[in-house]
Amino acid sequence: MSLLEVKNVSKIYGPLKALDNVDLTVENGEWVAIMGPSGSGKSTMMNIIGCMDKPTMGEVLLDGADISKESNKALTAIRRDKIGLIFQQFHLVNYLTAVENVMVSQYYHSMPDEKEALEALERVGLKDRAKHLPSQLSGGEQQRVCIARALINHPEIVLADEPTGNLDEANENIVLDIFKQLHREGTTLIVVTHDPEVAEEAQSTVVLEHGRLVKEIINENFKED
Repeated sequence: MSLLEVKNVSKIYGPLKALDNVDLTVENGEWVAIMGPSGSGKSTMMNIIGCMDKPTMGEVLLDGADISKESNKALTAIRRDKIGLIFQQFHLVNYLTAVENVMVSQYYHSMPDEKEALEALERVGLKDRAKHLPSQLSGGEQQRVCIARALINHPEIVLADEPTGNLDEANENIVLDIFKQLHREGTTLIVVTHDPEVAEEAQSTVVLEHGRLVKEIINENFKED
């Protein structure tokens, strides 16, 4: 059974079809990139996979269960328990330290545990910056705090929206190295990106245009470490 199956999914806003009859299957432990020009439906796809929105038509199966008809409250619980979200804009709480920002995610899931949160920061190379506020961190460091926050509750899927979009090349490489390590550990990764170099790190890339999935590219050079 596939971890995630998107079946004949459409999302309609009045006369606009943001997604038009899209099918996508993601296996457990797979790394998939989603690409497409502005307005192609990438963000809509992320919102539906990430349980932040529902399709107008079609099914979304997670662990074999159809989540497309669940209530907003149920979707919140699924997102909390099964999905780790990484955003381009970071969405860190400005008045909380790095470790406290990670612990916020624990709070909504179970119970904050500073030791575990510090271990998550250590995993992304930021344990020594744990007591710093977001304003005291570089953009790359803030993104790594976001990754630690996404990982702290051991999600089944890590869903990243343009995770390197605001980063310079050096920090982009740091983030990609973290993703490679996560993949080696068996984490399922879905990365929305406009950057072909980021997409080339994935096992496969799906391309959206005008809400339709027009192409799926298998990375023949992908290396399993």
